[in-house]
Amino acid sequence: MIPPDDSSPPAPFTDDFRAQVAAQLTAAGFAVAGWEPTGVNASPAAGGEAQYIGLANLYRRAKAVAAAEWPEMVRAFLEHRAELLKAPAIPDDLSTITNRLRPRLGRPCDRTDKTPPWGLPLPGTGLEINLVVDCPHGMVYVTGPMLARSRKKGEDLLDVALENLRNATPGDYFERASDELDIYIGHSGDGYDAARALLVEELMPDAPAGFWVAIPSREELAVWPVSFPALGRVHVLKMFADENYREHAYPVSDDVFWVWRGVWYRFGIALDGEELVIDAPDPFGEALEELQGEE
Repeated sequence: MIPPDDSSPPAPFTDDFRAQVAAQLTAAGFAVAGWEPTGVNASPAAGGEAQYIGLANLYRRAKAVAAAEWPEMVRAFLEHRAELLKAPAIPDDLSTITNRLRPRLGRPCDRTDKTPPWGLPLPGTGLEINLVVDCPHGMVYVTGPMLARSRKKGEDLLDVALENLRNATPGDYFERASDELDIYIGHSGDGYDAARALLVEELMPDAPAGFWVAIPSREELAVWPVSFPALGRVHVLKMFADENYREHAYPVSDDVFWVWRGVWYRFGIALDGEELVIDAPDPFGEALEELQGEE
């Protein structure tokens, strides 16, 4: 079962909309396993692993029409996602499908469910690394019982999942955002762009003082090598994170992170009028000294 994120804000959907989704799922032979901020986890009524269905885009369209049109709209949407609702066959031994394992980086999942996903906190971020099985029409979280049946540790399979993600990342993955700013954007559309932040120090050329990283949504990754010229304009990355976290489906975080020597830190950025206020972690000063020595 895939549980909701208990550390996230309540689902933005109205009660009427959620009731309509639940009714249409029931009519199709499925049950609501739990709600997430941008979607629902649905499982076959007869039992089986739940799968996540994103509803953010559907909800935007639904708000633009009368509620009387929602039943047909929701039903058509779910029919279109029928393949997703067909629970994929996940073998008892995950070792037989290691090529389909991927990491997921996002907000922590609910731990009150009987079968929560396996998760590993990413220190310094408030985020969590999960394992998922990549499927043709979505993904299925790896749970504790799955690992027990496979006689595997999540940490060991995470290494495999990260290697799979490396192999699935093209050499020209990052694209420079503009001539003026050396911010690099990664967007592949495969659902694992945020997770590629775990590989940022491998995917980018060396930077003595590390990288600022923004992952506002599952489908977006922005990276900015730390430099003295960039330091005075780093609020641009915070604005990017705020706007895309607010407006895009599958939100992850509106924070800007600093990654240096394999360690993640929150990097505080704010504008007080026209004054840029930075609340940097303690090691950042050491990184800037090394950067100055390089220059």
